[in-house]
Amino acid sequence: MSVDQETLDVYDKCISEYEKLISKELKDANLDNFMKMIERDGKVLDLGCGTGTASLELLKNGFTPFPVDASLEMVKVAEILLKIKPKQISFDEIDEYDFYDAIWANFSLLHIKKNSFIDILRQLFFALKKEGILFFSLKRGVGESRDKLGRFYSYYEKGEVEKLLEKASFRTKTFSEGASIGLAGEKENWMGFFCEKIR
Repeated sequence: MSVDQETLDVYDKCISEYEKLISKELKDANLDNFMKMIERDGKVLDLGCGTGTASLELLKNGFTPFPVDASLEMVKVAEILLKIKPKQISFDEIDEYDFYDAIWANFSLLHIKKNSFIDILRQLFFALKKEGILFFSLKRGVGESRDKLGRFYSYYEKGEVEKLLEKASFRTKTFSEGASIGLAGEKENWMGFFCEKIR
């Protein structure tokens, strides 16, 4: 499993704090919009599922989620919430082909090193069906660094992401942006990309 171990250790250690943070969040407008774009009963890869809250919403709305996360503690919590067993795997272990109707990667791909991002996008391209939708969110900024908790992040601007998407045969269908306070307690700007395959 190719993953930044220091980042995983932070999530495993701070699982209780993370649960409290997620429980305080308001309804996710990006998730609502995402669910409107895909057919009911669709198979959805919840990539970096965390504690399973997005998968729970997907279940409630008639979708079939496939939750995965590299953090063992996240997987344990998600299993209790969902009553289904998430897979403990990293991004580069996604190996399905033409399988998912949609992929939800909310604030997860930002932990990938920039030089690996295009390869992961290509894996997700192959995992998606022809009409599939990919959503992912990233933090705005420049370069790579660790936050005060020790988690690794890659930061992007919109134009930079658009070029990578084109190389991976995706294009942006809808774009969203905002700002929120995360586990580290700092307010940061983010971008959300709803993507479709280039025919």
